[in-house]
Amino acid sequence: MAEATDSDDTNTWGKEEEDQIDGGDPEAWGREHYANSIPGDYSQFREVLEKYSGIPPNEVEAEIIKIRNKAWDIVKYPCIGDFNYARDADFDDDATTRLAIERLRAPGSEETYLELGAFIGQTIRRLAFAGVEPRRLYATDLHPEFIELGYEQFRDRAGAVGTDATFVAGDLLLSPDAAYAAGAVATALDGRVSIARASNFFHLFGRAAQLVLCERIARFFRPADGASSAMLFGVHRGSVRPGNARLGAATIYLHDRDSFQALWDEVGARTGTAWDVAMRAVGPIPPKPNRFGEHEREMRFTVTRRETPSS
Repeated sequence: MAEATDSDDTNTWGKEEEDQIDGGDPEAWGREHYANSIPGDYSQFREVLEKYSGIPPNEVEAEIIKIRNKAWDIVKYPCIGDFNYARDADFDDDATTRLAIERLRAPGSEETYLELGAFIGQTIRRLAFAGVEPRRLYATDLHPEFIELGYEQFRDRAGAVGTDATFVAGDLLLSPDAAYAAGAVATALDGRVSIARASNFFHLFGRAAQLVLCERIARFFRPADGASSAMLFGVHRGSVRPGNARLGAATIYLHDRDSFQALWDEVGARTGTAWDVAMRAVGPIPPKPNRFGEHEREMRFTVTRRETPSS
């Protein structure tokens, strides 16, 4: 089993590393990544807040900004500062997302869904609003504070999602393995997931850490049963020239399809499974394209488990 160790570049990524994300210049980081208003189309997010949460239309924008500001005070991630989570275009406009929703909403479906790096759980609420039973929805994030902000944003602590969906806070890179295996994340998720999504997640880590994460994610999926395949999908920053890049003070790794397939081949060798990667470049992520250089691309990916590993 891959294990997170202090010698692996960024394998210890967590709250201490997040505190250094601004590279030691918080004012410059804020100028680059903090928006004073919500850019772009966030109509789907607004609809959930109005119809699911019951927030009056004239209060929605102020409520979003209020929660964003609280989240920014916790961690100054670019996707928080520029409201990327509220636009979430990759969720609205993606054939794999539609397939996932079809599987989750199929008559009699018992398939389950996990959001990795769930932030305030906005995707979980959108799926519940779309008719997916909350008891089949899971979300995890490093920060319990984000989960609490989700309840505040969506006003549903006592509602169906607050009661029946599973939100678990924990470190997916916790070391040693024995501590991780006994911890909240593995206990809640191992062997329980059919479909998982990771949006703006993998590009936060170096390759060694990504290997640990992917192996642990592979263990979240239910055993193969001959029905629908285990599927992980999402979007992240990638590169047509895969390799290391800098995010604040951290070293991260950006993939193309071949390098991401190679990563999952290693996961398969370690877990006795086999995985197929599909990935395509769809362009820069607004409003700050090419954050990691001219070769950066927005990459949408799907990773599916093969029922029988190839020889």
